[in-house]
Amino acid sequence: MAGFELKYKCTLRGHCAPVLACAFSHDGQMLVSGSVDKSVIIYDVGTQSVLHTLTQHTRYVTTCAFAPNTLLLATGSMDKTVNIWQFDLETPCQAGSMSDQLKQVIEDWSEEDVSTWLRAEGLEHLVGIFQINNIDGRELLHLTKESLAGDLKIESLGLRSKVLRSIEELRTRADSLSSGIPDEFICPITRELMKDPVIASDGYSYEREAMENWIHKKKRTSPMTNLVLPSLILTPNRTLKMAINRWLETHQK
Repeated sequence: MAGFELKYKCTLRGHCAPVLACAFSHDGQMLVSGSVDKSVIIYDVGTQSVLHTLTQHTRYVTTCAFAPNTLLLATGSMDKTVNIWQFDLETPCQAGSMSDQLKQVIEDWSEEDVSTWLRAEGLEHLVGIFQINNIDGRELLHLTKESLAGDLKIESLGLRSKVLRSIEELRTRADSLSSGIPDEFICPITRELMKDPVIASDGYSYEREAMENWIHKKKRTSPMTNLVLPSLILTPNRTLKMAINRWLETHQK
């Protein structure tokens, strides 16, 4: 369109997974974004700093909207909820690191919060068992295959594996935020930044050497789903490798 020129202003960071929605406040001074990492981040556009990080949703945040003429914010999620937030202008905005907030939020989960998380993960049939054993957020993060089998009496190996994978996703998310590395850049096997990512037949990306070692140990199952891999072919993920290289150039100069 003639009459004006677009100029790059800035890049705002904070999410560890793809951003699905964003919106400006009515005065243009704040920007809110929602992400696959289930969090909502509110930025100060002028200083480009994080004002708030909201982690109450249990699924992807798909939409965000400010009210037209007042400081109200609505966030919608695949967890089937819409949260409405009202800004308290008398309270100074203090932004802690996203990783610290996430760890604190999980560790402070009540037993009911853990039940909500179980339902969101498709594990609603375990709610009763977790409640009987008084599992709160802190205990959730410290569950092991031994405690699931011995203390919680979960006999199914597949069910125990699914619980542990879901818990590991929480830990990985916190660790990746703490290191500043986007979650999608971390190998699910090594938990380290990938150098040579490949796509396996389960649709997930892994560090090539780690996945090759996994397969050579005669493990024909997916490290992520525990299902049998339909094929052992590993395809280079060049798009992901380019994204990792760009991230390294920006953050590790």
